[in-house]
Amino acid sequence: MRSFMYLVFAGALFAGGACKSKTEKKADKVEEAKQDLKEEKKDVIDEKKDVAAENKDVQEAKIDLAKARAELEAAIKERAAKIDAKLAELEKKTDAKSKEAAVKLRAERDDLKAKWNAAADRTEANWDEFKKDLSGRWDALEKSVDDAL
Repeated sequence: MRSFMYLVFAGALFAGGACKSKTEKKADKVEEAKQDLKEEKKDVIDEKKDVAAENKDVQEAKIDLAKARAELEAAIKERAAKIDAKLAELEKKTDAKSKEAAVKLRAERDDLKAKWNAAADRTEANWDEFKKDLSGRWDALEKSVDDAL
């Protein structure tokens, strides 16, 4: 009977050990899940930092573009004023050719101003191309006005 009791006791210990082993396995899985969660939290924090840095870069680019627009607008206003003065001189001439040239050149100037007013729709990606095209057209207009005088 004693050996039977030992056998029962050993079986209970073994069964208890097996349960403990399952519990330990579950605890290990919980620990692994906690570690994974910590790593995911770190990844999220790193991603948030990256997004913040990219947002900062975007804001700086917007500021740079706004400055470039303001500088170009000032240059255009100055050029337009000079061209308007020259067109006024051209209109003072009495010959029909000068008056006709003044009307044509003033229309071209108005077209360039309208193109500038649409500059708000320009993105940084196509800003340089737009600026180059607009500056070239103003140069051509100035030359045409000078030639007409």
